[in-house]
Amino acid sequence: MNQKSIEHIALYSLVLVGTLVVGVLVRQFVLSKGVDDFSSIVAFFATVIVLMAIYASLQTTFNQFLLPRIETFLLRFSAFQKMRDNNYTVSVPEALTVEDSNQVTPDVIEPASTTEETISEPSEYEVMRTNAITENNRAIQTKLEKVLNYTKQTMVAYMSEEDLNRLCAYIVEYSSGDTLQKISPVKVDSQLKSIDIMHFGWNIGKAFSKKRIHTATFIKNVFAHTLRDLEISTIERKMSHTESVCRIKLYAEIV
Repeated sequence: MNQKSIEHIALYSLVLVGTLVVGVLVRQFVLSKGVDDFSSIVAFFATVIVLMAIYASLQTTFNQFLLPRIETFLLRFSAFQKMRDNNYTVSVPEALTVEDSNQVTPDVIEPASTTEETISEPSEYEVMRTNAITENNRAIQTKLEKVLNYTKQTMVAYMSEEDLNRLCAYIVEYSSGDTLQKISPVKVDSQLKSIDIMHFGWNIGKAFSKKRIHTATFIKNVFAHTLRDLEISTIERKMSHTESVCRIKLYAEIV
């Protein structure tokens, strides 16, 4: 609440108290003349209403007619004119325009922004670590893409599209861990024998640098139908063996 509002409330309060006092005096005067109590109350309220109406009329008349003429008269004196000009000059800087505030803001914010950038600058270790992690992730992703391309090219002729997509999803999961949480075995064409599946497992396991037991367990679960007659230990022992009759060859490295 500003100063002007407080002054208005104080003025209206004084006027209201004054009218109530006059109304009480009028009521006492009426009672002293032998008038009944109800009539004295009516006289009280009538007095208060009339006085408030008179005050409102006088205030309107003063603000609309007398005040401008008084101000015009006083402006003829140089002392009053200088006082008004000084008050106007002081009040203008307190209300900056939006344009001025936008012009001032960059000068204030820019040093803080520069300081923040200096503080948040990464150290040499953090930069090297970030680059090393990024390079390692890139190498892993490149290797995974090569294995998936090899899988699609090798298996597309012997599997349905649904089974091939599931096999690729299992390989992605296997590349980041030794075991899979949930597997629904895939089916391959009868042209592929158990030795073909073992050769396939050996190739992708070697690409991911997996242990033989982990690779044997992986292909045993994923190709459960084809390898149903073989134990994991047998698969582990025989998956790197070469045989003359096979469709999937044993590769030293997937390229």
